[in-house]
Amino acid sequence: MAKSVVKSSFIVSLSILGSRVLGLARDVTIASLFGATSLTDAFFVAFRIPNLLRRIFAEGAFSSAFTPAFSKKLNVSREEAKRFAGEFFTVLLLSLSITVVLGEILSPLIIKLVAPGLPEKYFQLTVKLLREMFPYIFLVSLVAFFGGVLNGLEHFFAPAFSTAFFNISLIVFALLLHRELSVEALAVGVVVGGTLQVLLQIVFLKRLNFQIKPLLGFSEDVKKTLKNTVPGIFGFAVRQFSMLIDTVLASFLPSGAISYLYYANRFVQLPLGMFAVGLSQVLLPRLAKSSKKSFKEELLLGLALCSAVVIPASFGLIFFGKPVVDIVFNHGSFKDSDLSGTYAVLVGYSVGLFFFSVEKIITNAYYSLGEFRFPVTVSAVTLIFNFLANLLFCFVLGLGAPGLALGTSLTSFLNTLVLVKELEKRYGISVKGELIKRALSYTTSSVPVAIVSVVGTFTYFSFSGLPLKVASIILTISVAVILYAVTLLVRKDPIIGLIKG
Repeated sequence: MAKSVVKSSFIVSLSILGSRVLGLARDVTIASLFGATSLTDAFFVAFRIPNLLRRIFAEGAFSSAFTPAFSKKLNVSREEAKRFAGEFFTVLLLSLSITVVLGEILSPLIIKLVAPGLPEKYFQLTVKLLREMFPYIFLVSLVAFFGGVLNGLEHFFAPAFSTAFFNISLIVFALLLHRELSVEALAVGVVVGGTLQVLLQIVFLKRLNFQIKPLLGFSEDVKKTLKNTVPGIFGFAVRQFSMLIDTVLASFLPSGAISYLYYANRFVQLPLGMFAVGLSQVLLPRLAKSSKKSFKEELLLGLALCSAVVIPASFGLIFFGKPVVDIVFNHGSFKDSDLSGTYAVLVGYSVGLFFFSVEKIITNAYYSLGEFRFPVTVSAVTLIFNFLANLLFCFVLGLGAPGLALGTSLTSFLNTLVLVKELEKRYGISVKGELIKRALSYTTSSVPVAIVSVVGTFTYFSFSGLPLKVASIILTISVAVILYAVTLLVRKDPIIGLIKG
């Protein structure tokens, strides 16, 4: 069982790694061509809307409610699962069509709500970009739905790797059309990239002989699953709105603040996507089929694997983040002030990386148990805390954009605390003791990572030539990884045995 989870997680993590590397290449391209300016602020604000809806409706509520139900149908028969997916597909198509039409009509109002502090001269550009990119929500939601089916069939590669096509599309169109279309070249890349993602999922479904066609029908199972999506929609909406709060408040800060949040978040998403999201995708269908005993075992295994990677990654980002941001983004129109601003935000997010990861896995554990309402309630209550914390750190204490990241991290800590405690109270599934034990163990083991990172930062900025800078980054990361692995070996950490196996 443990080896199966590790193997599947490894496949997903490698796929996401490839996609995230291309994502960084995409962001390097954007930063080099446009820097951190009002133009990039306009694009990131516009892109955040369809991206936010994707996470709420597709990767969030729909997939979290659909995947466990679909997995249970597969236990009955393949034909039952195909019929269930077809009926659900019809509902999804109708919902997405209505959403896109409303989005096109209401784009000016949406921009006024999410970025009220945006300068007037960039308002019309942002609205135009949003209208051009809104079809992406339709395309990428289909990707998430097809990905949920593939995950239920325990095929994890295509859903995890499909984002690579999206990133390649953005890079290509940015490079080819930026002179003619400016930031609108990115909007073209978004729509084409979403189309390529859909085609990839369809190809793999065909290979598995599981083509999905819309079916008329509204069975009790579909009704029940849709009912479960309602609290899920609110839950994911609340969680995404906490990120939107950052954009709203950042729109009142000096130009570039929104871009700092975006660029810094890209680095946080690398370990978060590879391990927390990857493990969640693997665990969700497995937990839905598990007995109570195996449920706890698999959940603890997932949390341990995630902690073993995310905690040292946090140390690395905090103490070695500035050289990494410099080497990746500090080119072309990207200035030294942008480097300092992005790194400061990165530290604020990195403090909460462990809690972002645990929160994602624990929330999916609730969903696999059929509990959708409680995580919603927790997110709604802590959203108020998030807003107040962001106001305090950003404006009262004068921390600016880094204060927004710090407030988000603190909110995730609070969410995680409540979710873990209630999981034990409601279901008798206690993970708190083991989670704290693992966290302390991997924090101690990460001290060498912090030391090497500090030395590496001083070394990096003492060099002036690009080859020496690149060499110092490679050497620092390599030494940190080796020392961390040796520390785990010396301490005979059980995670080593799982990886070897």
